[in-house]
Amino acid sequence: MLKDNHNLIGNAPNPSIKKGTIKEKLIVFLEETLCKFQEHFKGNVIDSEENLNEQLGKTLSYFSKDQAFIFQAETKQKQIKGIDRRVDIGVFRHFSDSTPFFTIEAKRLTTSMPVNREKEYVLGSDPTKFSGGIERFKYNVHGVNLDHSAIIGYIQNEDGKYWHSTINNWIQELIDGKIKSPLSWFSNDLLFNTCNFQDVRIVKSISESEKTNQTKIRLNHYFVNLCE
Repeated sequence: MLKDNHNLIGNAPNPSIKKGTIKEKLIVFLEETLCKFQEHFKGNVIDSEENLNEQLGKTLSYFSKDQAFIFQAETKQKQIKGIDRRVDIGVFRHFSDSTPFFTIEAKRLTTSMPVNREKEYVLGSDPTKFSGGIERFKYNVHGVNLDHSAIIGYIQNEDGKYWHSTINNWIQELIDGKIKSPLSWFSNDLLFNTCNFQDVRIVKSISESEKTNQTKIRLNHYFVNLCE
Protein backbone atom coordinates (compact mmCIF):
# COMPACT_ATOMS: atom_id res chain seq x y z
CA MET A 1 0.00 0.00 0.00
CA LEU A 2 1.20 3.53 -0.72
CA LYS A 3 1.84 5.43 2.49
CA ASP A 4 3.42 8.42 0.74
CA ASN A 5 4.81 9.38 -2.62
CA HIS A 6 8.23 7.86 -2.07
CA ASN A 7 7.46 4.37 -0.74
CA LEU A 8 8.08 1.08 -2.50
CA ILE A 9 4.88 -0.47 -3.78
CA GLY A 10 5.95 -4.00 -4.52
CA ASN A 11 7.77 -7.03 -3.16
CA ALA A 12 11.19 -8.57 -3.69
CA PRO A 13 11.76 -10.13 -7.11
CA ASN A 14 11.89 -13.84 -7.87
CA PRO A 15 15.60 -14.68 -8.35
CA SER A 16 14.76 -17.69 -10.57
CA ILE A 17 13.70 -15.44 -13.47
CA LYS A 18 16.50 -14.54 -15.86
CA LYS A 19 17.26 -10.84 -16.24
CA GLY A 20 17.23 -11.05 -20.02
CA THR A 21 13.49 -11.70 -20.08
CA ILE A 22 12.37 -9.27 -17.41
CA LYS A 23 11.10 -6.54 -19.76
CA GLU A 24 9.02 -9.01 -21.72
CA LYS A 25 7.55 -10.42 -18.51
CA LEU A 26 6.88 -6.90 -17.25
CA ILE A 27 4.98 -5.93 -20.42
CA VAL A 28 2.80 -9.07 -20.19
CA PHE A 29 2.15 -8.42 -16.50
CA LEU A 30 1.41 -4.74 -17.09
CA GLU A 31 -1.12 -5.43 -19.85
CA GLU A 32 -2.90 -8.10 -17.80
CA THR A 33 -3.00 -5.90 -14.70
CA LEU A 34 -4.25 -2.84 -16.57
CA CYS A 35 -7.28 -4.92 -17.61
CA LYS A 36 -7.94 -5.67 -13.93
CA PHE A 37 -7.45 -2.00 -13.06
CA GLN A 38 -9.91 -0.98 -15.79
CA GLU A 39 -12.53 -3.46 -14.59
CA HIS A 40 -12.30 -2.27 -11.00
CA PHE A 41 -12.04 1.49 -11.54
CA LYS A 42 -14.21 2.05 -14.62
CA GLY A 43 -16.61 4.90 -13.99
CA ASN A 44 -13.94 7.11 -12.40
CA VAL A 45 -14.33 9.76 -15.07
CA ILE A 46 -13.69 12.81 -12.91
CA ASP A 47 -10.86 11.55 -10.69
CA SER A 48 -7.60 13.48 -10.69
CA GLU A 49 -4.40 12.11 -12.16
CA GLU A 50 -2.95 11.93 -8.65
CA ASN A 51 -5.82 9.76 -7.35
CA LEU A 52 -5.76 7.46 -10.37
CA ASN A 53 -2.00 7.03 -10.08
CA GLU A 54 -2.38 6.06 -6.43
CA GLN A 55 -4.99 3.45 -7.32
CA LEU A 56 -2.84 2.15 -10.18
CA GLY A 57 0.16 1.88 -7.86
CA LYS A 58 -1.80 -0.16 -5.34
CA THR A 59 -3.16 -2.40 -8.09
CA LEU A 60 0.29 -3.09 -9.51
CA SER A 61 1.59 -3.74 -6.01
CA TYR A 62 -1.20 -6.17 -5.12
CA PHE A 63 -0.83 -8.33 -8.21
CA SER A 64 3.00 -8.28 -8.38
CA LYS A 65 3.73 -10.21 -5.18
CA ASP A 66 5.20 -13.18 -7.06
CA GLN A 67 6.80 -11.18 -9.85
CA ALA A 68 10.44 -10.39 -10.55
CA PHE A 69 10.12 -6.65 -10.16
CA ILE A 70 9.25 -3.91 -7.68
CA PHE A 71 7.10 -0.83 -8.36
CA GLN A 72 7.88 2.49 -6.69
CA ALA A 73 5.69 5.57 -6.87
CA GLU A 74 7.19 8.97 -7.70
CA THR A 75 10.62 7.59 -8.59
CA LYS A 76 13.44 10.09 -8.67
CA GLN A 77 15.03 10.68 -12.08
CA LYS A 78 18.48 12.16 -11.54
CA GLN A 79 19.33 14.94 -13.97
CA ILE A 80 22.75 15.95 -15.26
CA LYS A 81 21.86 19.59 -14.62
CA GLY A 82 19.19 21.23 -12.53
CA ILE A 83 16.67 19.78 -10.12
CA ASP A 84 15.98 16.04 -10.18
CA ARG A 85 12.58 15.07 -11.58
CA ARG A 86 10.17 12.32 -10.55
CA VAL A 87 8.37 9.89 -12.86
CA ASP A 88 4.99 8.51 -11.79
CA ILE A 89 6.18 4.90 -11.34
CA GLY A 90 9.61 3.33 -11.54
CA VAL A 91 10.13 -0.41 -11.92
CA PHE A 92 13.14 -2.04 -10.24
CA ARG A 93 14.67 -5.53 -10.28
CA HIS A 94 15.68 -5.39 -6.64
CA PHE A 95 15.09 -3.13 -3.64
CA SER A 96 18.80 -2.24 -3.53
CA ASP A 97 18.87 -0.95 -7.13
CA SER A 98 19.45 2.79 -7.35
CA THR A 99 17.84 3.29 -10.77
CA PRO A 100 14.78 1.70 -12.43
CA PHE A 101 15.05 -0.48 -15.54
CA PHE A 102 11.65 0.78 -16.76
CA THR A 103 9.47 3.80 -16.03
CA ILE A 104 5.76 4.56 -16.36
CA GLU A 105 4.17 7.98 -16.79
CA ALA A 106 0.39 8.51 -16.77
CA LYS A 107 -1.91 11.26 -18.06
CA ARG A 108 -5.65 11.91 -18.09
CA LEU A 109 -7.36 11.87 -21.49
CA THR A 110 -10.40 14.12 -21.33
CA THR A 111 -11.75 16.95 -23.46
CA SER A 112 -12.59 18.84 -20.25
CA MET A 113 -8.94 19.78 -19.70
CA PRO A 114 -8.15 23.53 -19.76
CA VAL A 115 -6.89 24.67 -23.16
CA ASN A 116 -3.33 25.13 -21.85
CA ARG A 117 -3.27 21.47 -20.71
CA GLU A 118 -5.28 19.71 -23.42
CA LYS A 119 -2.19 18.31 -25.20
CA GLU A 120 -0.42 17.19 -22.01
CA TYR A 121 -0.15 13.57 -23.12
CA VAL A 122 2.27 14.86 -25.76
CA LEU A 123 3.59 18.24 -24.60
CA GLY A 124 2.87 21.03 -22.17
CA SER A 125 2.08 24.67 -22.86
CA ASP A 126 5.47 25.85 -21.54
CA PRO A 127 8.41 24.08 -23.25
CA THR A 128 10.77 25.08 -20.41
CA LYS A 129 8.79 23.04 -17.87
CA PHE A 130 8.66 19.72 -19.79
CA SER A 131 5.14 18.91 -18.56
CA GLY A 132 4.08 16.71 -21.49
CA GLY A 133 4.24 12.92 -21.33
CA ILE A 134 6.07 12.09 -24.58
CA GLU A 135 7.96 15.37 -24.32
CA ARG A 136 9.53 14.34 -21.00
CA PHE A 137 10.87 11.11 -22.47
CA LYS A 138 12.28 12.94 -25.50
CA TYR A 139 14.03 15.39 -23.16
CA ASN A 140 15.42 12.40 -21.21
CA VAL A 141 14.06 13.78 -17.94
CA HIS A 142 11.85 10.68 -17.69
CA GLY A 143 13.16 7.26 -18.58
CA VAL A 144 16.63 8.64 -18.00
CA ASN A 145 19.15 6.61 -20.04
CA LEU A 146 16.53 3.90 -20.69
CA ASP A 147 15.55 2.47 -24.06
CA HIS A 148 12.05 1.30 -23.09
CA SER A 149 9.22 2.74 -20.96
CA ALA A 150 5.45 3.23 -21.03
CA ILE A 151 2.81 5.93 -20.94
CA ILE A 152 -0.71 5.26 -19.66
CA GLY A 153 -3.66 7.39 -20.70
CA TYR A 154 -6.72 7.37 -18.45
CA ILE A 155 -9.66 7.80 -20.84
CA GLN A 156 -12.34 9.83 -19.03
CA ASN A 157 -14.43 10.68 -22.08
CA GLU A 158 -14.54 9.74 -25.78
CA ASP A 159 -12.81 6.41 -26.61
CA GLY A 160 -9.48 4.87 -27.61
CA LYS A 161 -9.90 5.47 -31.33
CA TYR A 162 -10.66 9.14 -30.72
CA TRP A 163 -7.59 9.65 -28.53
CA HIS A 164 -5.28 7.68 -30.80
CA SER A 165 -6.32 9.89 -33.73
CA THR A 166 -6.22 13.12 -31.70
CA ILE A 167 -2.78 12.47 -30.24
CA ASN A 168 -1.36 11.52 -33.61
CA ASN A 169 -2.82 14.71 -35.09
CA TRP A 170 -0.98 16.75 -32.45
CA ILE A 171 2.26 14.90 -33.16
CA GLN A 172 1.82 15.38 -36.89
CA GLU A 173 1.37 19.11 -36.32
CA LEU A 174 4.64 19.10 -34.39
CA ILE A 175 6.34 17.24 -37.24
CA ASP A 176 4.96 19.78 -39.74
CA GLY A 177 5.97 22.75 -37.58
CA LYS A 178 2.37 23.89 -37.05
CA ILE A 179 2.93 23.58 -33.30
CA LYS A 180 6.16 25.16 -32.08
CA SER A 181 8.57 23.06 -30.02
CA PRO A 182 12.31 23.21 -29.35
CA LEU A 183 12.36 19.43 -29.90
CA SER A 184 12.63 17.66 -33.24
CA TRP A 185 9.60 15.47 -34.01
CA PHE A 186 9.58 12.63 -36.54
CA SER A 187 7.19 10.04 -37.97
CA ASN A 188 8.52 7.47 -35.46
CA ASP A 189 6.99 9.61 -32.70
CA LEU A 190 3.54 8.79 -34.07
CA LEU A 191 1.62 6.08 -32.21
CA PHE A 192 1.30 2.81 -34.11
CA ASN A 193 -1.72 0.84 -32.98
CA THR A 194 -0.92 -2.82 -32.23
CA CYS A 195 -4.35 -4.18 -31.27
CA ASN A 196 -6.56 -3.03 -34.15
CA PHE A 197 -8.85 -1.45 -31.53
CA GLN A 198 -10.38 -4.89 -30.87
CA ASP A 199 -10.60 -4.45 -27.09
CA VAL A 200 -12.38 -1.24 -26.06
CA ARG A 201 -11.03 -1.58 -22.51
CA ILE A 202 -7.35 -1.09 -23.39
CA VAL A 203 -6.00 0.39 -26.61
CA LYS A 204 -2.35 -0.56 -27.16
CA SER A 205 0.15 1.31 -29.33
CA ILE A 206 3.91 1.74 -29.66
CA SER A 207 6.22 4.54 -30.75
CA GLU A 208 9.93 5.23 -30.84
CA SER A 209 11.21 8.65 -29.88
CA GLU A 210 14.61 10.21 -30.36
CA LYS A 211 15.95 11.85 -27.21
CA THR A 212 17.94 15.05 -26.97
CA ASN A 213 21.05 12.96 -26.19
CA GLN A 214 20.69 11.20 -29.59
CA THR A 215 19.58 7.90 -28.10
CA LYS A 216 16.14 6.37 -28.72
CA ILE A 217 13.42 5.09 -26.47
CA ARG A 218 10.58 2.71 -27.31
CA LEU A 219 7.31 3.70 -25.67
CA ASN A 220 4.39 1.37 -25.04
CA HIS A 221 1.15 3.37 -24.93
CA TYR A 222 -1.90 2.09 -23.07
CA PHE A 223 -5.20 3.95 -23.20
CA VAL A 224 -7.32 2.64 -20.33
CA ASN A 225 -11.03 3.24 -20.89
CA LEU A 226 -12.59 4.35 -17.60
CA CYS A 227 -15.88 5.28 -19.30
CA GLU A 228 -17.25 1.73 -19.60
